[in-house]
Amino acid sequence: MRLLARILLLPLLLPLGSCVFIAGAAVGAGAIYSLGEDSVEQHFEAAIAEAHAAALAEVRQRGELRSEDPGSKEGRIEADVDDSEVDVYLTAVTESTTRVVVRARKWQTLAPDLDLAQHLADRIALRLND
Repeated sequence: MRLLARILLLPLLLPLGSCVFIAGAAVGAGAIYSLGEDSVEQHFEAAIAEAHAAALAEVRQRGELRSEDPGSKEGRIEADVDDSEVDVYLTAVTESTTRVVVRARKWQTLAPDLDLAQHLADRIALRLND
């Protein structure tokens, strides 16, 4: 049923000029949107605490944590990963759905690193589906 709903929503998402639709590979991950040249957004069927734990584990494995704020409605993680500065923003949409935005910039924040942002979002999705 969820797959059918996503397929039916696809034609509605394609005309959005500011977002690029990319199919989410992970079950329950939903759609991934490029918000700009340095950020991706993804909605997960997971509570914010669970999404925060998955994102935190991924950035700790890949780099060095600078700070974290595990809020109950909104959270933020800052880290240095692969010579890029990464910010992960988490927002509770419902009790069981979390919006995650991953932003990555390299070279002293002068250049976007969309590939890293996309990779981290994919890895967070895999952690949530394990």
